[in-house]
Amino acid sequence: MRSAAAAIMIVVLAAVSLPASAADMDVPAGTSVPLKFLAPMDSATVKEGTSVQFEVAADVVVGRSVIFRKGSPVEGTVTDVSQPGIFGQSARVHIGFIKATAADGRPVGLSPLDVTPESVKQVKDVGTAAGSSVAGAILLGPIGIAAGAFIHGGQVSIPAGAVGIAKVGEAFKLALP
Repeated sequence: MRSAAAAIMIVVLAAVSLPASAADMDVPAGTSVPLKFLAPMDSATVKEGTSVQFEVAADVVVGRSVIFRKGSPVEGTVTDVSQPGIFGQSARVHIGFIKATAADGRPVGLSPLDVTPESVKQVKDVGTAAGSSVAGAILLGPIGIAAGAFIHGGQVSIPAGAVGIAKVGEAFKLALP
């Protein structure tokens, strides 16, 4: 009786661990894809409509299958540029219409990428003035808040090789070889 139960368990576990079809793999929406900038970008000079070239920074694996291969081409378009503001608000570059090439060669839409000091690795944080205005508000009251309004955030300068994270926009089935 125990050996029959063990055999059934093995069959069930084997069925659960294998994809439903050996020919495709379900890739869920929200799967993270690290993108490496191929050229530097600066919020002071970049304009809306500018094409941005990336490559996949590392293999993206779901289950045991590579979904996006390291070095695969990725392209996006700058859709908005916000300049630095008061209270230490840093500049922001919004990159949309991002298309990555999946392992089976198909283009896959990724979520937009907001390039800010907080969102991209290897970019120094220039938003420390916001913390200064909060500290000023606590220590000096209204005078501290007013002083914070005179502190402007910085531009975002992205070196080639910096890495940002986008996500798969919609679930899809990857054709496996």
